Amino acid sequence: MRLFSVVLYGSMGLLMGASAMAGEQGDATTPLGSKLVEFLLGADQWQPGDRYRSGSQWLALVCSKTDCQLEPAKLTVRREKWQGHYDDQPTQGQRLVFRRQTAGPGTVLAWFKQDPAAPWLQAGPVPTYGAATFRKKRPASEGTLELAVDLPHGGQATLVPLFDAEGGRFLLQLRAQGKRQLLDELGLCSHTVSTNYLVWAGDLDRDGQPDYLIDFADEVGEAKLYLARAAAAKELAGVAGVYVPSPFGGECDGEGWVSR
Repeated sequence: MRLFSVVLYGSMGLLMGASAMAGEQGDATTPLGSKLVEFLLGADQWQPGDRYRSGSQWLALVCSKTDCQLEPAKLTVRREKWQGHYDDQPTQGQRLVFRRQTAGPGTVLAWFKQDPAAPWLQAGPVPTYGAATFRKKRPASEGTLELAVDLPHGGQATLVPLFDAEGGRFLLQLRAQGKRQLLDELGLCSHTVSTNYLVWAGDLDRDGQPDYLIDFADEVGEAKLYLARAAAAKELAGVAGVYVPSPFGGECDGEGWVSR
């Protein structure tokens, strides 16, 4: 696999920078123990099936421009059908509406379901190193779509979009502590990349190691929670939760930057 760093040229063009080492490919099926952490992005959405129930066993990840905390939240569920533009029949599912139990300042970035298997998911401040509400920090290489995350004790992690020339796709790589780890594919539908992939970075489970919440969805795709405690050998963080967004009713027929 030949990977190149993604560099914007002017406001439109795409250049392939210096070749980058592929590193280790993460295992998307790596669980946290026997269960994945359940989380969702978006306060009002439709999901297929009927597995959700109304209740208050949820926490909102609420962030300001400088910090984040987990706050009690509740979910209201009602049955609802959804039909895509090309579907012959509607699909039965559920309308999910999340709300914080107490209104207040800040922006909700994610909704986490509390679980005895993850006792560290409790209301209160969360050590945070970067978030979608924070000012983005980029490495010194001007024009790239990389993001830098300052870690405790003077360390730094970087998230680096790479272009797989052979596969014609964009991949996100995590670099920290002298290691490199491929995470997942960006721009699945539009075949373009922005810097909106980082939802949050910090220490969610309070084990002293950095964790990451990354949104790979581009009309289609997933968001994934990476915890250091779930890392396999040679990984920086392992997949500990996966969120599949509401279905996309359109088509992904554009070539985006891949055609340039």
